[in-house]
Amino acid sequence: MVDVGILGVVGTVNLYVLVKLYTVFRMLTIKTADNLTLERDVPTVSVCITARDETHAMTQCLERVVGSDYPKLEIIVLDDQSHDDTSILIKSFAHSGVRFVQGEPLPDGWLGKNHAQALLANEASGEIVFFMDVDTLIERHTIARLVQYYLHHKARMLSVVPIRNDHWTTSTLFTTMRHFWTLMRFRPHYPRAVANAWLIDRKTVLEQLKMDDTLARSVQMETTIAKKLAATKEYRLVMSSKWLGLSYEKRWSSQVETSIRLLYPQSSSNAIQVAWLIALLMTILSPYILIWWFPWLAGVILAQYLISLYYLSRVWVRYRFVGALLLPITVIQEIILLIISTYRYNFGTITWKGRPVQKVTK
Repeated sequence: MVDVGILGVVGTVNLYVLVKLYTVFRMLTIKTADNLTLERDVPTVSVCITARDETHAMTQCLERVVGSDYPKLEIIVLDDQSHDDTSILIKSFAHSGVRFVQGEPLPDGWLGKNHAQALLANEASGEIVFFMDVDTLIERHTIARLVQYYLHHKARMLSVVPIRNDHWTTSTLFTTMRHFWTLMRFRPHYPRAVANAWLIDRKTVLEQLKMDDTLARSVQMETTIAKKLAATKEYRLVMSSKWLGLSYEKRWSSQVETSIRLLYPQSSSNAIQVAWLIALLMTILSPYILIWWFPWLAGVILAQYLISLYYLSRVWVRYRFVGALLLPITVIQEIILLIISTYRYNFGTITWKGRPVQKVTK
């Protein structure tokens, strides 16, 4: 009887994950066969990058952006009070048309990245603002294809779930589940945006920053704006691919810091939701623990490996076969991060690039 119960619970969870992933992949994948053509009179795009202590990634990011084939491009990078040589690296690209903006001391009531992006939106002159993180990498054609999709669907905002393309084995194999949760929680009218790369109509972002004073301290500023536009079907979330060419590389320590900052707010700052997620993860982990008593669970573990491989084949460029084998380690890590995130928001301190996040804004 116990055997049947275990199989029923774990099997139901696995089936739900598989169906949800299949559905979301179908919804969010750009169909390259669509008639996505770029008009001659294309809108101007301002690529806006915020940087704080980013010497490890700044050069590679800017080399990719400068090499873009998009015809009407403005590139602006803001150094947000870095303590290293980030500003020097940014200024070294001045000959390639990169405009340097010196960040200002952080005003009361603002989170660092939100303030930096607000400054960049005001500095931008393009019709579309393309916010990028420094650890985001693009190909020559990426911006053009994003704009094609953006215009084709008459969107005012477009976010991209990037693919992993790390050369650092550790940062890939021990990656957090941040983008997995984005996909599993996605609903068209209640999106869970990601902050690696997003396009938005410049007038729209300036309007939102002016009208909504909660954006200043929102750890999910992009998601907050996306939810408003989703109600009028003017928001789109898409998955990157080799065709789109938007990827990211992020050190493991930075991934952990980001997860701790985001997991509790993404759970609606609700301990009950966190407990539910931990229970879900424990269910996925249970076959690896119970196999010593129930050897037949090897078949369930094989099924979970194949589901994990299916997911990773869509979001990783390399190491996916090994990554699927490490599923139990990934799950254990995520449980720990959920607990730490919840504890720190309620009893400790959360930092964002060395600055405290004093309050969660839902």
